[in-house]
Amino acid sequence: MVVQHNMSAMNANRMLSGVSSAQSKSTEKLSSGYRINRAADDAAGLSISEKMRGQIRGLNQASTNAQDGISLIQTAEGALNESHSILQRMRELSVQAANGTETDDDREAVQNEIEQLQSELTRISDTTEFNTMKLLDGSQSGSKVQVSVSKSAAGNLTEEPATKSTFTTAAVTAVAAAKESTYSVTTLDKNGNAITTSVTVTGQNDKAKDAASIVTELKKTSLADTFDITSDTTTGAITFTAKEAGVTPSIALVSQDGTSAAPAKSTPGTEAYNKISENIQVYDGAKDKNIEDSIFTVNGEKFAYVTDASKLGDNNKDVNYVVAKATVDEDAGKAMAALINSKTGIAAESDGNGALSLKPSATATGKGIELQIGANEGQTMNFTLDDMSADALGVGAGKVDLSTQDKAKTATTTIDAAIKKVSKARGQMGAVQNRLEHTINNLDTASENLQTAESRIRDTDMAEEMVNYSKNNILAQAGQSMLAQANQSNQGVLTLLQ
Repeated sequence: MVVQHNMSAMNANRMLSGVSSAQSKSTEKLSSGYRINRAADDAAGLSISEKMRGQIRGLNQASTNAQDGISLIQTAEGALNESHSILQRMRELSVQAANGTETDDDREAVQNEIEQLQSELTRISDTTEFNTMKLLDGSQSGSKVQVSVSKSAAGNLTEEPATKSTFTTAAVTAVAAAKESTYSVTTLDKNGNAITTSVTVTGQNDKAKDAASIVTELKKTSLADTFDITSDTTTGAITFTAKEAGVTPSIALVSQDGTSAAPAKSTPGTEAYNKISENIQVYDGAKDKNIEDSIFTVNGEKFAYVTDASKLGDNNKDVNYVVAKATVDEDAGKAMAALINSKTGIAAESDGNGALSLKPSATATGKGIELQIGANEGQTMNFTLDDMSADALGVGAGKVDLSTQDKAKTATTTIDAAIKKVSKARGQMGAVQNRLEHTINNLDTASENLQTAESRIRDTDMAEEMVNYSKNNILAQAGQSMLAQANQSNQGVLTLLQ
């Protein structure tokens, strides 16, 4: 019999300590509802669960983003519903004006209403907004270029002015004296609408004089609102110079008495565009340099030249970069132009010395409206909203003329084309909305299934844990009783001391 080491009591105490710890954990799991309350409960499970939680919250927010996208589309589509009503009224008026019972005074009254409706179409286009974003003025068509650089590099960003388009025809054909000749000019506006203007002149048997007569008559037409028209006093060639800089209506075809004449020289107009000089510094990570001075943005995308990709650091993972030498050379400039084009769709060009010209392009447009419809980077969708002003629809000032019966008939066809454009735009919006509704259903289903998986890892199985708790509770009581018995077992030693 020993008294220094009561092994039975020590064993009972150790077992009781383990049971008490397990009982404490069961109590925590039952009261919190979570199987994992700290990393020690399940280190691997915690890591997997937290990754799933990030995805779940991302999916839920993406679903909300898609719902906001639907609200935006409904706002734009609601405005176009009214535009449709306006165009239908314009068509009704054109049909009225095409009737032979209308007098000139009647048609003038009808024309006054047409002009008000044209103004309202443009007003709707200019003022329709969602969350302060203009929707139908063309700014969401994806073709505009927005560039910004850091304040310290502000001098490196310039805007090149727009240029005017010119069109010089081949020399007119001399027309015999007293003989009539018809000269036709077909133009295309920025929306692709073809408009043909014809004039008839009496020949003077001299191509220069005939050309001057044609110019005189052309200046009396609506072409004079768009072009300055002149003729060469020697060759008899006619030149059309756009009055407005930028992308303007261009000459598509010129013909005299049904015979087309190819242009001698045609120079299309260009919109104003941004130019970034080659002085944007290359970031090399030096302590005296700020990376913000090297970053510039194009339509919301960040770009920079760096000597090494690692110089960007973790805080600038959203920056698109080109590796360059200490200064931007021709290769780096071309690489940056290609990168900008791939990321934004903007037609970017390098001048060979690193200077970048960023120009709007009809074939390479920007993103328009981009929605984040997934939990991770790159899970986006894009759609565009076109310019829905009266001019963009081809029914602007001078395009709907109801002054005569014949012109009213032509106006009906013009308005039909505008109605078709609005219908197409609304159809595209409806298709995007339907897609977003499917997207929302998919996101909600994915979130639900992922939450189910996360629950299996993270949540407490209450029934199972109650079994463990009851077991540990009984074991704790039994352990306490056995510890008391073990402590009494050595009391027999005292009888030897009597």
